[in-house]
Parts: sequence; structure tokens; C-alpha cells
Amino acid sequence: MKKYSMIMGLLIFFLMLAGCSSSSGNTSNSNNQSANEQEDAEQETITLNLASAHSPTHSFAEKGIEPFMERVTELTDGQVQFDYYPAEQLGKAADLIGLAQDGATDITYYASPYYPSKMPIGSNLLGMPGLFEDTYQASMAFHTVSQQSPVLENDFLNNGVRPVATYVTPPFDFFTKDIEIKVPEDLKGLKVRSPGGVQSKLLEFVGATPVSVPTPEMYEAFDKGVIDTLYAAVMSLDDVKLNEVIGTGTKGAAYGSGSVGLVISEKKWQELPDNVKEAITQAGMEFTENYSTFILEENEKAIERWISEGITIHEISGAEQEQWQKVAEEFNAKWIEEQNSEDFTKAVEMLQTEAQKY
Repeated sequence: MKKYSMIMGLLIFFLMLAGCSSSSGNTSNSNNQSANEQEDAEQETITLNLASAHSPTHSFAEKGIEPFMERVTELTDGQVQFDYYPAEQLGKAADLIGLAQDGATDITYYASPYYPSKMPIGSNLLGMPGLFEDTYQASMAFHTVSQQSPVLENDFLNNGVRPVATYVTPPFDFFTKDIEIKVPEDLKGLKVRSPGGVQSKLLEFVGATPVSVPTPEMYEAFDKGVIDTLYAAVMSLDDVKLNEVIGTGTKGAAYGSGSVGLVISEKKWQELPDNVKEAITQAGMEFTENYSTFILEENEKAIERWISEGITIHEISGAEQEQWQKVAEEFNAKWIEEQNSEDFTKAVEMLQTEAQKY
């Protein structure tokens, strides 16, 4: 009887060992399967649709979007390819973010001033005058802030998209065919092209009439007198050949900027493997830094060329500059108070802190 009990005990012991070995094997197999699935995902060819409002010859396309796509493909060893739709082929500039949200495209161009209600922080913040010294400082600072709360949720995730690359235009000046502008008072009664959002409120504050005109339509609107004043950065106007019809303009008004860039559908983002997410993130940061540096240099070159072409550029300084600054300070104080938003106030503080790094 004792011999029988001993045999049964040994049998149970060996069965337990076999069970443990099987369990360990199952865990190992599960881990291997998970690793294999991740490896397969990282090797699968992925084609992303990218839609833009700009023509292929626009600097945003040549120096920004195209290098971005090439870089993502390079960083993924050819795993990610792109189907590119420039020049509003998939929809008007103001409609593109909706296409990404609906899944009609994966990555798209956006301009926050087009969406004062959908992008309440970016559209209301970056158009405030006097926040930045130049486009590089502005772009790098806002790119970082856009990846964090509260801007990330308010301006992007709530619209079903995630920021990929950022470009904040050089501070805006004013350009006309023959109307001389030296101080804010000179803007009263003029029909001024406005990208929307805070810029429209700023123009109203100085007594001008804001007229919303998308970038691709600016040339015709200005040439035909729909607007008599352009409110933008030199490079933005140069890209669409508006220097052909501009006669005079300011330098140094620095009355606000506008944020544009690339966003990706959040649904598509969550489907991508980690290595592709990392590649897009890195390429987006490189886009932000490289393009803003390029524009900083090109903006100065364009001003010099415009002057050589006979365009009169009035450089604001001294007592005139004090008038621009006074109006800007009055407007900013009023605007921040009107927002009455903790998120907006926090974003202003974050942006000012980040800007100091550049």
C-alpha cells in the first residue's frame, strides 16, 4: 500500500512538472506571437494620402511637404509611401481638416485662422500682435505647445486630428497698390484681407473692414479690388506672385501671425505601428525647424528684391512704432480678457515660456 502511494505521488509530481512546462511554453509562444505581429506590422507597406491647398511650386510644398514625405519614407526604409494631392485636388483649403476627420485623407494641410470655433486657442492666440520676434521662434515654440494639453485637445483631438508639423508665419505687415500706410490710423476704412479669427477682430479694432479670402484666391481678389489691402507676411504674398501688383507696404508693423501645418487623422494615427509613428514625429519636427529657418531667410531676401523691383517699403520706427505698439497692447489686454478661458490663459503662459528657449 505504501509502495502504491509512493508511485501515485511521483505520478502527480511529474504531471505537475509537465503542466508548468506547458504553461511556460504557452507564455513563451504568446510573447513570440506578439513580437512577430509587431514585426509584421513594421514590415507591412503603408500608403498614406496627403492633401494640401498649395500648388506643387509653392514653397510650402517644395520646401516643406515634399521633404517631409521623403523623410518619412527614408526613416521607415521605404515602408511608408504617399499618394499626394496638392492644389486643393481633394477640397478647398478650409475643408481639408474635415476630410482628415472623416477619413477621406490621412494627412492634410491646416490653417488655424480658418477655424476660429474648431481651433479656439491657436486661431485666437497666434494672431495677437507682438508675441514673437520671428517665424523660427514662433514655429518652434508653438509646435511644442501644440503637442501638449490644453492645445492638443482643444484644437486638434477634438477635431479628430493630431498635429504633425507646424509653421507660424512671419509677423504680418500691410500692403496696397498705392495707399500709403504708416500708422494704425491709416487703416481706417480700408478693406483688408483677413485670414479670420483674432486677425479680423484686430482689424475691426483699428477701424478697418476685414474680408476673408483664402490664400489661393488672394491674387484675384486684390487685383480686382475686392480687397484694397493685403495683411500678411511678405513670403506668403511672394509665393502667389502678388508682388506683381503691390505698390507699397510696411515693414515692422508685426501685427500678428498665423499658424498652419500638417495634421494626421487620429484614427489613422492609432492604427499605425510604433516605428511609423516615430518616423512621422521626427519628420514633423524637422519640417518645423527647417521650413521656418528657410522662410526666415527668404523673407528678408524677398523684401530686398521687392525694393529693387520698385515696390516702396516703409520701415516703421520711432514715434510711428510707438503708435503700433500702443494699439497692440490695448488690443491684447482687451482680447485676453474677452476669452475668459483658463485653457487660453494657460496656453498663453506656455507659449511665452517656450518662446524664450528660442
